Amino acid sequence: MGTTLTEETALVFECQGEQLVGILHKPANPMAVGIVPVIAGGPQYRAGVSRNMVEMARELSAAGVPVLRFDHRGLGDSSGTFLGFRHIRDDIQAAIDCLRREVPQVTEVVLWGGCDAASACMIHGADLSGVCSMVLGNPFVTTEKTQAAVQRQHYLRRLREGSFWRKLLRFEYKPGDYLRAAWRGFVARLRPGRGTKKAAAAAADSEDWIFHMREGLRRFEGPVLFLMSGKSLVSKEFDDLVGRDRDWQKICNRGHYRRIDLPEADQTFSGADSRERVNRALREWLQQMNERVAGS
Repeated sequence: MGTTLTEETALVFECQGEQLVGILHKPANPMAVGIVPVIAGGPQYRAGVSRNMVEMARELSAAGVPVLRFDHRGLGDSSGTFLGFRHIRDDIQAAIDCLRREVPQVTEVVLWGGCDAASACMIHGADLSGVCSMVLGNPFVTTEKTQAAVQRQHYLRRLREGSFWRKLLRFEYKPGDYLRAAWRGFVARLRPGRGTKKAAAAAADSEDWIFHMREGLRRFEGPVLFLMSGKSLVSKEFDDLVGRDRDWQKICNRGHYRRIDLPEADQTFSGADSRERVNRALREWLQQMNERVAGS
C-alpha cells in the first residue's frame, strides 16, 4: 500500500438515543475495507493507551485505510451510561454504519480490539452487519479459575530460575506476604460457606460471558487474526483456557485464523517496538482483506 493524503474529521452519530463522538480518518483514495477500533472499558477513550489508536489510525489511513475511532456510550466524550463490554453491540454497529455512510467506498469493515474490547468483538461480531474480519489482541477471559492456573504456572516456572533464588537470598522478596496470601486462600477453600452464594453467582456470570465469547467466535465466519503478548497475564489466561477446552481449540485452530506472538509486548502493546509491530500486522492484514473483498 502506498502513501496517500488523508483528512481527519470529528463526527457525532447516534446510538439508542445517545450521542457518540468519533474521529474519522479518511484517505483521498480509500480502500474498500475500513477498520473500526473498539476501545477497551475503564479509563480509556478513542485515543487509546499512550495515544496508540491515534498513531495507528494515521498510519493506516496514510496507507489508504479508512478508520473510525469512537467512544462508545459512557466513555470519553460520548453521552449515556457505560454498560460494559458485554453490552456494546449497538455502539459498534452504529460506528460501522457511520463509517460506511461517511466513506461510501467502504463495503466491509474489520474490527480491532484488545483486552475486553477483543472479548466484545468475539461476543458480538457474528451479529454485526458489514464485518468481514476481526483482529483480537489478548482477549480478556479473567476469572478466579484462570488467574489461579496462570499464577501457579508462573510461580512454578520462577522456582526453576536462578534469578528468583538470587533475589530471595538478597532478601529482595518478602516471603511472609506470599505465605499469608497462600494461607488466606487455603482457609477460604476450607470454609466454602462464607460468601458462597455471591462467589457462585460471580463464577456463573463469568462462565456465561466466556461461553458467549466462544459461541460468538464459533458463529463468526470471517478470518480472524490474534495478536498475543508474551508479557501479558491476560494473554496467558486466554491460552490456558484454550489449552484446557477442546471446543475452544477447535475454533482457534480453524484454517482461516492466524496468530502473531509478540514475546516482548505487554498487555496494551505500549512499547514503541510493540506498537510498530502491531501497526505493521494490521496494515498487512487489511491489505489481505481488501484483496479478498476485491476478488469476491
